[in-house]
Amino acid sequence: MNEFIIFLFAAVVFFIIEIIVRRIVLQANKDFQWLIVEKDKTPLLDKQGLSKFISHGFDAELGWVRKPNTSHDEIGKFGKTNWTINQFGARTNPNFDNSKSNISCYGDSFTFSRQVNNDETWPHYLSELTDSNVINFGVGNYGIDQALLRLKREFSKHPTKIVIIGVVPETICRIVSVWKHYYEYGNTFGFKPRFHLKNNNLNLIENPINEKNKFEKYQNYLDDIKRNDFFYENKFLKEKISFPYCITILKNFRRNFGIINSVQKIAQRKKRKLEYADIEWNPMKIIMRINLDWRIKLFKDNETCELLKQILVEYVNYAKKQKFKPVFVFLPQKDDVLFVKQNFHFYRNFVNELKKIEDLFFIDIIKDMTNLQGIDNLFSDNNEYGGHYSKDGNQKVAELIFNELKVLNGLDKI
Repeated sequence: MNEFIIFLFAAVVFFIIEIIVRRIVLQANKDFQWLIVEKDKTPLLDKQGLSKFISHGFDAELGWVRKPNTSHDEIGKFGKTNWTINQFGARTNPNFDNSKSNISCYGDSFTFSRQVNNDETWPHYLSELTDSNVINFGVGNYGIDQALLRLKREFSKHPTKIVIIGVVPETICRIVSVWKHYYEYGNTFGFKPRFHLKNNNLNLIENPINEKNKFEKYQNYLDDIKRNDFFYENKFLKEKISFPYCITILKNFRRNFGIINSVQKIAQRKKRKLEYADIEWNPMKIIMRINLDWRIKLFKDNETCELLKQILVEYVNYAKKQKFKPVFVFLPQKDDVLFVKQNFHFYRNFVNELKKIEDLFFIDIIKDMTNLQGIDNLFSDNNEYGGHYSKDGNQKVAELIFNELKVLNGLDKI
């Protein structure tokens, strides 16, 4: 009888704790999408947001793209900025769009140059330095896999003597992703193609959601998506909190409690109508540090590094067929620069491997950026992540790339 009473008491206590923890977790999930729960395995796609994405960004092959004749305003620490896309799908390049083009650029948002105006991107400043139209086909959140596919689509229409692919080091994570939601929780429209290695040969896994009507029934394709996305098992499932909440919340104790504590403090200040700007970044700070840990980890992973290397080998092979000079540049984020400056160059070994790829012209600007003073002024956001390059940052990047291009064998005349 006593054992039954003890069991019943324990069950009641567990039930009460479970209800409390579940309520706390679900509220935090509502306020901060990076704290994921069971429902996030198959999230509902916002119809209004999806409609806007399909008309402004969806691309059957690449997942998404900047569509011709579109524009957008952004607000940053330097005020309002605007970007526009010309009729060819490249970013508008004031005073140079009608000039001769010797260089074209492909890559992610750091090549596209978000958070600055059209005349403040590094391809624009490179246009001024070379007195030519440096075409900017960068697209936000692209991996180098998507950048390469975009190059193959556009090059015949916009051939240039030199091609630059510029991506953040985090591309090491993006090339093993199929659904961005499994790495960037809440990015539910971001389905993409990826390459994988089979017998050391590069094989393309096409974008699984390559038709507009597939979004409505994306659950039908999840088995393949889960199998081909590295982060589903290695990150998403391990960070998901589900029943019993009071147990699974302990899986990533520091992460989960740090997020919940930060989210609750922000909510309390909002409720009391107090200023919260000084702590608003705190939950995201936890996420960005974890993301940095992931790219450090994957640059130590031989299989992932080999995949990235083979994508670059394919880039060089395509360059030989099309007779252009292939240039590759890592464009480090602020937290990359700070980590390398304070600790070690976490992708140095991969850089050494890149130097073995014949005919690839590689530029690693982090060695210069770690020696620069006033690094905060080179980025658009006031936090350790930094957002994207500022106007000054893009000007410096253009100078560094231009100087490297001048001394590279065969690129002395641009």
